[in-house]
Amino acid sequence: MSEVFLRLIREELNTAKLGSLPQQKYLEIEEHVNKAFLRVHELDELSLEVLQGVIKRLNDDLEKYAEIRILKSRSATVIPENTVDYDVIKAVIRLIEVEKHVLSPFVVRHADKFLYLFRKPCVIGERRFKKNDIVELSVVEMIVASIYECGEVLEKPIVKLIKSA
Repeated sequence: MSEVFLRLIREELNTAKLGSLPQQKYLEIEEHVNKAFLRVHELDELSLEVLQGVIKRLNDDLEKYAEIRILKSRSATVIPENTVDYDVIKAVIRLIEVEKHVLSPFVVRHADKFLYLFRKPCVIGERRFKKNDIVELSVVEMIVASIYECGEVLEKPIVKLIKSA
C-alpha cells in the first residue's frame, strides 16, 4: 500500500511544478486501500500487528506527501485546478499570507487586532460586513476573511506612499 504514496512522492520531487492529483487517481488509491481492508476480520494477531505497521507507514508517507505539496505550492505560480487538494493548497497559501501580516511591522494594528478592508460582502462568525467596511479583526477572523477572499489587511499609509513612489 505504501508504495503508492512513495511513487507519488517521487513524482512530486522530480517535477519543478506542483503536480496534479486528479480525482480519478485518488479514487484508485482509495480503492486499493479499501480492498486491503476487506479481509481484515480474517487476520490473526501477528498479521494484525503487521497491518498496523503498514497503516502507520502509510500515514507517515501520506504526511510527507502532503508536506511536499504544501511546500511546493508556495513557489507554484499555477495550481492545477483538477487536483483533489486544490482548495487545501489555496487555503494554505492564504494562511501563509495571514502569517506574513501577523509578523509584519507594515500593517495597521491595534491591541492584537488588524485593520481590514472588505472588498465584498462577507460574514465572519456572527458578524456581517459590507463592501468597503474597515474593521478590526482578530487573527482567527483574519484567517477566515482571507480564506473567503473578503478583502485585505491595511498597510500603514507611509508604506503605501513609499511603494507608490
